[in-house]
Amino acid sequence: MAKSGYAKQNKMKTFPKVIFAIFIPFIFLITFTMIVLTLLGFNVFEEAEKYAGHIPGVSQIVSLNQEGASSKEEEHYQEMLANKETEIENLQREADSKQDQITALEQQILQLEADLEEARSEEETGAENSKVEEMAQSFQKMDADEAAPIIENMDEDLAVQVLTLVSSEEKGEILGQMKTETAASVASRLIEE
Repeated sequence: MAKSGYAKQNKMKTFPKVIFAIFIPFIFLITFTMIVLTLLGFNVFEEAEKYAGHIPGVSQIVSLNQEGASSKEEEHYQEMLANKETEIENLQREADSKQDQITALEQQILQLEADLEEARSEEETGAENSKVEEMAQSFQKMDADEAAPIIENMDEDLAVQVLTLVSSEEKGEILGQMKTETAASVASRLIEE
């Protein structure tokens, strides 16, 4: 009996020794291996979850954690998507507003160009008319036999404009001194105006 009590005591003393000799180095080895694998870029915890998903009792626990995490992640992404859609709508409204401004400015530019062209043509016409008026006055001061050869050699449109501004009496005298064909053509154009 004494031996059996001594054997029991001995077994009790060896059990902690076995734990310290086997389990603590084993835990240290596992920890060291996880650290090395993590440093090498291998995610140990993800792989453990993947393999734990295939174990019958553990798979339910892992899937519940994943469902909770995925639903939170999905809510986060839905919120981000809603924010981005709002931002896109705001940017689209701003772009439409800018496009309307561009269209209005383009129409304003076209109107200003048309006004400028009209002012230029009026200015040219006014300058041309004043020159024609000056020329008509100089022809009224000339004798008909001096003015007729000059008007014959002018452009017919200009000759008609000048003679339109000359008095009827002077006009008749100048036409009488011109060649018959030229005088007939200029006279018919004067009648049309």
